[in-house]
Amino acid sequence: MKHISLDSALLFALVIPFIMTYQIAPNDTSYVLFSLIFLGLLGYIVLDIMRMSEKLYFRLKQITLWLVIIMVLGGAFVSAVIVRHRVAPIFGVHDIILQQEAAIQLFIHGKNPYAETYFGTQLEQWHYSNTEVNPALYHFVMEPFYLLFAIPFYWLANHTIGYPDARIPLYLLFLSLLIMAAFLVKDRSKKLLFLTLLAFNPAMLGYTLEGRSDMFMYPFLFAGLYLLERKRYIWAGLPFALAFAVKQSVWPIFPFYIAFLYFKTGNVKETIKVLTPFFVLFILFFLPFFLWNQKAFLDSTVFYLSGSIEHSYPISGYGLGKLLNELGIIKDVHVYYPFWIWQVIIGIPLAVLLMRFLRDTPSVQKLIIVYGIFLFVYWYLSRYFNNSHLGYLSMVFITAYFWPPDIKK
Repeated sequence: MKHISLDSALLFALVIPFIMTYQIAPNDTSYVLFSLIFLGLLGYIVLDIMRMSEKLYFRLKQITLWLVIIMVLGGAFVSAVIVRHRVAPIFGVHDIILQQEAAIQLFIHGKNPYAETYFGTQLEQWHYSNTEVNPALYHFVMEPFYLLFAIPFYWLANHTIGYPDARIPLYLLFLSLLIMAAFLVKDRSKKLLFLTLLAFNPAMLGYTLEGRSDMFMYPFLFAGLYLLERKRYIWAGLPFALAFAVKQSVWPIFPFYIAFLYFKTGNVKETIKVLTPFFVLFILFFLPFFLWNQKAFLDSTVFYLSGSIEHSYPISGYGLGKLLNELGIIKDVHVYYPFWIWQVIIGIPLAVLLMRFLRDTPSVQKLIIVYGIFLFVYWYLSRYFNNSHLGYLSMVFITAYFWPPDIKK
């Protein structure tokens, strides 16, 4: 008699609290959907103890897992969009979604989303604080591709279901991540575990449901890493550039990305050559908005996060900034503090050690590991280190664990 596999126990443990916490049907509780999910979970376990060939076993396990993913996440994502439309525009969403939708409206009307404020939009109605004004009303912090990629989905939703929701492209990107992960991992047992943890990661799934932008960027980075693994170094620069043009949290991988390419090519000229598509595509998205209004663009995407302008992002989260605030060293979370000093003192020696680790036997798996470790330290030492950042890091380290040691051409 076989034992229950780890992926079966894990799937049950992760799915149950999610469906008991979040709405998975747009109307009243759907006991039909609950029953189908329970049947899928039970069937997934029963397959472990049935007598069949290994090939058939893994095929049925994958089919059942995808059915559970579609029922649970499909139900939750569709419900989130429909219920928000029925209740209120600010219901169940993060403020970045409201700002993205407002930025799209500004852009399609010929206004610069980095130069405008967001008073009078739905973002102003979102509850930020009982006493303070949301600083996001003054600045659009995300990079241009985050805005541009969503515009076709915004138009399509308006002309099909009749209302937009900026989480729709994010949810589709999440699905694309799961599909890429299924193609990446060849070991069938690890594939099941990887898909289960990516799909139902409790540290990240709730934030994805409300629309935080981490999952918007990560599939592009994942695609770039996949192409690096396939030794398609030139082509890898394209999704890397798109990730860089979505969210700043990928930027700390840049020195390690360059180092990885140099370690692989062993030639500065060849490294520059394979980086050319990355720079061209990134500049293509960056430069028009930069030239449109240089000060507004830099204030929103750089200085807003560093605390060096009037309406900056406050010191927040769980990092060094809040520690220093608790100790009384930082009195006011709204004032500028030179976190860059800590980042230089600690970050540079750490980067050198991680570069050596990467250089010994350069691999994509090591690239992901050094990126995760460096980003963890960088974020902790920055002005903000929020809950979704920890969720994102968990996703990076899960990816690093399951990343195969090599994929042949």
